[in-house]
Order: sequence, then C-alpha cells, then structure tokens
Amino acid sequence: MYLPLGTFSPDVKIALVSASRDCFPRELSETRTDKLLAQCQKRDMSLFVPEGDCRIIESKAHALEAVRQIRAADCDGVVLFLGNFSPEIEDAFFVKKFAGPVTVMAAAEEAAANMVADRGDALCGMLSAMLAIKKRDLMRNVFLPSDPVVTAEQGARAIDRFARIMKVVKGIRNATLGLFGPRPRDFETCNYNLAAISSLGVEIEELGFFDLANEARRAIAESDLSGIIASMQAEMSSLPVGDFADRLAAYEQAVLSFREKLQLSGMTTQCWTEQEEVLRHVPCYINARMAARGFPIACENDAHSLAAELLGQYATDQSVTILDLNHSIPSDLDATLADYPLQDVVGLFHCGNTDPRRLKNPSMKFQLIMNRLMESEGEPDITRGTIEGQIAASPITALQIHGSGDALQAYIMEGEFLDLDPKTFGCTGTAYLPGFRRFYRQVLLGRFHHHAAVAFDHCGGVLYDAFKLLGIDTIFTPLTEKPLYPGENPFDGIK
Repeated sequence: MYLPLGTFSPDVKIALVSASRDCFPRELSETRTDKLLAQCQKRDMSLFVPEGDCRIIESKAHALEAVRQIRAADCDGVVLFLGNFSPEIEDAFFVKKFAGPVTVMAAAEEAAANMVADRGDALCGMLSAMLAIKKRDLMRNVFLPSDPVVTAEQGARAIDRFARIMKVVKGIRNATLGLFGPRPRDFETCNYNLAAISSLGVEIEELGFFDLANEARRAIAESDLSGIIASMQAEMSSLPVGDFADRLAAYEQAVLSFREKLQLSGMTTQCWTEQEEVLRHVPCYINARMAARGFPIACENDAHSLAAELLGQYATDQSVTILDLNHSIPSDLDATLADYPLQDVVGLFHCGNTDPRRLKNPSMKFQLIMNRLMESEGEPDITRGTIEGQIAASPITALQIHGSGDALQAYIMEGEFLDLDPKTFGCTGTAYLPGFRRFYRQVLLGRFHHHAAVAFDHCGGVLYDAFKLLGIDTIFTPLTEKPLYPGENPFDGIK
C-alpha cells in the first residue's frame, strides 16, 4: 500500500452490525450491542454502526440495507455480533452480500439474575449461524476469534485484534512491489513465482536494474543532493564524505523517484553484485534509511522477503528488516547462553539494511565478503555502505512466505534478540527462537530459503489469522507443548 513516508500501516475502518432472532427480544441485542460499543470507546476504537432498524438484523431487508450503508462508508471489515440466538439464514445472507472480511462473535450470558427473562442463547445460535455460513461456502471471508462467545470487554479486545488483522489484509492487498533486476545467479533460492506472490492481492512492477541505475545517474547530474547528504551525515557520523556520499545520495533519490512515480509500497534490487559494479556502492545504508521510514527494500531481488517484510510491518506498525538465518552459535560466545537451549539460538545477520535506531552503536563499514571477491581484499571503495552493529535486545517475530506451485506457504516464529555481543561482522543479532532446532530440520530445510523478514514485536497471532484470510492455507510454526487442533492458531493467548 502506498503510504506517506514515516507511516508503517494503513488506517482501517471497522463496522459493527448485530443480529436478533424474532422469538427473542430485540431489546436484549440492542442493550448488549450498546455495552459492547461502550467498551470499544474505552479502547479508543470508533466503529461504524448502520443507522436505523438495520443496526440489528432481523430480516434479509435489514441485511441488505446494512450492507449498503457499510459499503457507502467504505469500511474494510465488519463485526457481526449475535446479541441473542440470531437468525442464521439472515446471518449467512449478510456475510454473502458483504463479500468482505467478517468476524463473528456471540454475546455471553451476563448474570445469574438474567437467566430467565434475559437469556440470549447466543452460544447455541452461533452453532446455527456458522453452519449456515459454511453451507454457503463463505468461510474464506470469516475470522473467528479464539473465544467467540464474549462479554462486552472480551468482545472489544477481539475487535481490536480484528482491526490489527485487517491492517495486514488491507495493506498487502493494496500493495505494489517494485522488482528491479533479475535474481542474482548465486541466490537461486530467491527466485519467485509471480502467480504465487500475486495471490496475496499485490500488484507487481518488474523493471530492469538499468532503470534504477539510469535514474541514479540522472540524480547525480540534475538533482540537488545536499539535503540527503546532510541528513545522512547527521544520522551516521562515520559516513565518508565527498564522492562516495554523492553516490549514496543519488541512489536514495532514485529510490524516492521510483517510489513516487510507481506508487510503490516497497522494492527489491539486484544487489549481488550488479549494484556494486554499476553504482559503485552497496545499498545497505540507504535500504536501512528507507526501512526506518516504512519503505522496506529487499536485497538480491527477493520478492518473497519483501512481501513478508510488508506483512510484518503492517502487523506491528513499526519498521522491519530482512536477515539471513545465518549461523549457529558457539557455546563460549557468552556465559548467559547457559540459560538457553543452545540449538534454539541462532545468529541472524545481514549487511546492514536494518533501521539504525535498532542497532547498538551503528557505524558505516564495508562488505567483507564482497571486498574479498571484488576488490581482492584491497582498500574498500565500491563495497562500502554497509551498517555494522549489534541488533539491540527486543521481542521479534520471524516470518517468511515461499511459493508452492501457484500458491504460497508460510512460516511464523516468535522469539527475542538477546542482549549480547555477537562478536562478528555485519548487522547481527543473536536470537532465541524456541523450538528452532527441530523446526529447522523438520520444516525449513527443503521448503524455505535463507532469508527471513523480522518484525520487532510479537505479532504471530495477528499474522497467523491474517494469512488465513489471505488464502495461505499452509502455515508452519514451531511445535508447542500443547497439542493443537488442525488449523488452530498456536499464538492465541500470546500478545
């Protein structure tokens, strides 16, 4: 989704419509709906509620009018709240006519004193409503909370969760990915199937790397780059001055030009090693600056990781990064590692495309491996531009999507960056990912490539449910201690 720089997720508008079965008092559903709305207001959530009788659906005419108003209000998703047993035919009719994402929840009974005159039986009605929805093959648009029978307070929490899920769905379905250049030969596993990625709803703009290079050359010749250079120098005191700063600034100007021209949500580039040879720098620092402003750039033309970065960004409303699942950790790296199962600790590394504010003491360096390859370990020039530093301690979610035929499969892992010196080069963090050892062997090998998108918060629950709404049926997660029902979200109950 094309967002202003400095914005990390789209705004969403959620509607609420309730339902009442004719043999139950409509007033019961109205009262429970008002209590739910009051709890939503306490959480600073403003929901659109259809006006008139259709705010409580009792007939197909009510359902059609509610859909008309909700569409006119340009809502992104709807909460269907069963205030009492509810009419299952009309419930399913509403879901069918809205034809967009709907979360369904039912009102819990409120007090023992109300169990005669004001018993709503919505737990029972939910069974009928969901079966009616399932019979009409509408489940692909339905999100069910982990606990769908709710008090007003619980319902407000579930609606807040639904709004976060809708940020991911809306963001990716309206995203445009700019892919510049072919996949580098040495990164065959970064290949992509356009049909699979397009199944998310994204638009794809494929261009040649020469398009980006020509735009950078025009920037050198025609643009005033002093503002970009001053911004870089204020942020990164180790930035080399002179011609090299001009090269980086011209690349940033080229990125910004294509971003605006094509209304891009993020982009990829052919970093290894075309960019270094043609534009005479590694792009890591500029990529990091863009990620910090909500415009992620994936290296090695990795379209899968770019889409995964955007998914993580929309889920957390924060900057994200792309890192290699890179190296095992020796037991003598730090004494505190004795507190962790060592094979569930992994080094996550890249050359420096991570928001510098997430690094401890970041500094500009050069790409050691490229320097060996391209400059024979001599004085670095075209291999400069990386950012080195320890990734600071934080909760993280690592995620990835990958093609499986014309469809997608995905994985989600939650963990944390540990606060310890990785004692190596690059932009590196030491991550504890519970269950990683078995997950690596049983799931990752043979299914997924070496890159992972990393979000700096725990958002696995939101992503899991968003993936389902986006049509990703195969979602791998590390095994937990409790047995799971098929399709059950393993992150439920985890913030």
